Amino acid sequence: MGVIRRQSLKHSAVNLVGLCIGAVSTLFIYPHSLETNGLVVVLLQVGMISLPLLTLGGNTVALRFFPRFQDKKTGHNGFLPLLLTMCLLGCLLTGLLAWAFWEPFSAFMVKRSKGDPAILLRYLWMAAPLACFYSVGVILSIYSYNFKRIVVPSLLIDFSQKIVQPSLVIAVWQQWIPLGAAVWGLIIHAFLVMIGMAAYLRWLGEWHWRPYWKFLTPELRKELFRFVGFGALGGFALQTASKIDIFMVGSLSTLESATVYSIAAYIAAAIDIPTKSLYAASASSVAKYIVDDNRTEMESLYKKVSINLLVVGLLVFGAVWLSIDSLFKIIPNGTVVATGKYVLLFIGISRIIEMSTGLNNYMVYYSRYYIWSLVSLGIVAVINIACNIWLIPLVGITGAAISTLISVTCYNSVNILLVRLKFGVTPFSGNTWRALLLAVAVYFVVQFVPLTNISLLDIAIRSGLYILGFGILVLRMRISPDINDGLNVLMAKSKWTKKYRV
Repeated sequence: MGVIRRQSLKHSAVNLVGLCIGAVSTLFIYPHSLETNGLVVVLLQVGMISLPLLTLGGNTVALRFFPRFQDKKTGHNGFLPLLLTMCLLGCLLTGLLAWAFWEPFSAFMVKRSKGDPAILLRYLWMAAPLACFYSVGVILSIYSYNFKRIVVPSLLIDFSQKIVQPSLVIAVWQQWIPLGAAVWGLIIHAFLVMIGMAAYLRWLGEWHWRPYWKFLTPELRKELFRFVGFGALGGFALQTASKIDIFMVGSLSTLESATVYSIAAYIAAAIDIPTKSLYAASASSVAKYIVDDNRTEMESLYKKVSINLLVVGLLVFGAVWLSIDSLFKIIPNGTVVATGKYVLLFIGISRIIEMSTGLNNYMVYYSRYYIWSLVSLGIVAVINIACNIWLIPLVGITGAAISTLISVTCYNSVNILLVRLKFGVTPFSGNTWRALLLAVAVYFVVQFVPLTNISLLDIAIRSGLYILGFGILVLRMRISPDINDGLNVLMAKSKWTKKYRV
């Protein structure tokens, strides 16, 4: 536990610093060079969306099958060469698919794009080496997780990107380098990250490059191939359903619009920051309750996670939406960035929906009904792409956000229905509707607070009053007993007296 604790603390510190750098870059650097950053985020998005295909599902195989191969004396039975071989094959197959559809895709962009697609088409081919280097780096970083090492991979994969991207945008903005040099800078960075991860594994003594194909018995190969198919297709469908929006905006609108969209999406992403940690803490319990068929505890956990996330989501979203106009006033080029206001609204609502449905995705994924997850993801991915093609030319970047809301709502509705039919449980309770009504009521009351026209002061007053009002009502009405209990524990450790208990 010592290594895990140290790595977790260091990882949290890295994430916190990275979050601050990302916020400053998104709000105060990227708006200065909308077209440059739009091209950058679209090219980076290609790698993120294609990761499951580029690695043939290796991003999940790296953790799922390592215990089967683990043996330090034999170099883990050639597991790392197997993963790298999967990456090589995945990059080749994906490259061939991209080459085969390049001409139709280019013609489609020229015909349907609202802006001039010339710049994107000129540089889009560079997404291929960028995505391949990025994918191999990610695989090596995930492989290192098996040895309880998460800090250095996080520094190389995530943190360094938060430094390099704004640096390149600044360099183009200040006319120190041309746009093409910035794209080459992204590729060089991805290549160096890949080399850095290989060097780190070598330093750990875990760079075992010799293959051992005899270890792959027929039964293991069959299980591996089945999981690879599920991981590659399911992962790609998930990425398409959840991350295709920025790429579609850049393709069907303008690169400037892609930056505006990404800024609004970044602000909306703050709503579900607590989601990952709570899901990570609950995932193992979900798997155990499913195996034990303990539906009582499953429903209890399901409802608790749902109401906890809903309360936090409503708290953050309400505070952000009340002050969004004031926030745009202090962002450089804020008038243009403000065109993404309703992107924030619809993506924010989609986050609230996802948080309120709690653990339904995990409950489907860890059960014997997991194939339904692949089917529903595939359908939702198609719906998302179709809605983007229809709505972006019609209503601009807001159309992409509406498409995301539609796809998220459809996917979670299917999973809620499936969980209800197969397990007989639902995430909602009376407190779900009380929380929603309280949020709406407090929001409309705070709306009547007059503006001072001092943006920072308006943000502090309006958002502060909403957080205070909604927070007090939630605690007094015990909307989430877990939140009350957690606050009481914190207060018990302080100098507060029992009369302040909630």
